[in-house]
Amino acid sequence: MRISSHQFHLNSIKNIQHNTAQFNQASVQLSTNERIAKPSDDPLGAVMLLKLESEIESLSQYKKNMDAVNFSLGQQEVQLTGIVNQSYSLQELITTAADGSMGTEQIQALGQEMRVIFQGMVDLMNAQDGEGRYLFSGSETSNKPFTVDATGNYGYNGDSRVREVAVSSDSSVLTNILGADLDPNANFLNAMQDYISLVSNPPAAGVGDESRAMLDNLSDYLGHITSQITIIGGTMASLDSLATSNQDISTFTTNLREDISAVDYPEAYINMNESMAAYESSMRVYANVTQLSLFSYIK
Repeated sequence: MRISSHQFHLNSIKNIQHNTAQFNQASVQLSTNERIAKPSDDPLGAVMLLKLESEIESLSQYKKNMDAVNFSLGQQEVQLTGIVNQSYSLQELITTAADGSMGTEQIQALGQEMRVIFQGMVDLMNAQDGEGRYLFSGSETSNKPFTVDATGNYGYNGDSRVREVAVSSDSSVLTNILGADLDPNANFLNAMQDYISLVSNPPAAGVGDESRAMLDNLSDYLGHITSQITIIGGTMASLDSLATSNQDISTFTTNLREDISAVDYPEAYINMNESMAAYESSMRVYANVTQLSLFSYIK
């Protein structure tokens, strides 16, 4: 089969261009430490890298979600712990008021202390975050959870929606405690308000029975508060465990991505040198042949 001069030129140029491309590819790989600069460098590897990048981004977002949940639940836990501490102070005062030997003025003085503590508890139940959103209103974060209505009774103004965020590909956790779970139907707030009104103007017989009933009501209220603190503690503990697991997965995925994308330096150097040698050889052959003419064969 004869190869025309034109065909020879095309093949030679093609070989030179191919060797140049191979040399350039190896040079870029060595300078960037990226084995796959474009999908055609390794189609399967490129697809795998896309999947790994997506997983790493998801894990990063899960970490941000967990950090936000930990911060939010931590804020709520602080408020609820404050309520527990205030409740113990209130419990002590109510227990003292139940003593039948207490005089009217003494009971009234206790009532004044109770009123201050009670208002502090209400403020904690209506706590806001740094952006002014109410912590215990469900999804109605612009509504103050507990307020007094026209009849003088406390009521809950939030909703029953527990907000959740994803913390892994198949799980999510709560981000808020509901005010309705802290004091269902505002029973404690209204009972305490009525009790304070009573001790502010106590009957001659004292407030023993009413105080004992109020202590039972306070105990129930404390049970609701501590139950929600336990839920927060359990959620935060599970987040700590999940964060460790996600970090392990992220480390493995990142290492796998680097293994796929990173350059094998010895191999890349060999490829670059081979490409350069092939390029130089092709150039010499091409240069020599193009200098030949019919007169080269005439002796």
